Amino acid sequence: MRPEDPEAFGRDTAGVPVITRANVTSLLSVPPAHKNVVRGVLTLFRCGPRPAFSMAEAQAMDMISRHLALALTPRRPA
Repeated sequence: MRPEDPEAFGRDTAGVPVITRANVTSLLSVPPAHKNVVRGVLTLFRCGPRPAFSMAEAQAMDMISRHLALALTPRRPA
């Protein structure tokens, strides 16, 4: 299913929504968080005539986002 708001990721230099230009048919956004602190958002676009993201893919991205959050967490000096 195409995202509801075609302008959610802005427009390109020609003024066309990025989601439309890339022919995005499905997207997955996961916030890398550690100890309830969100470090950003990881967003994947699925383009063209491909099926929507599966639950298995979403679970894999959740695990990757947790690893990213750990890597982005500032460390205290020893």
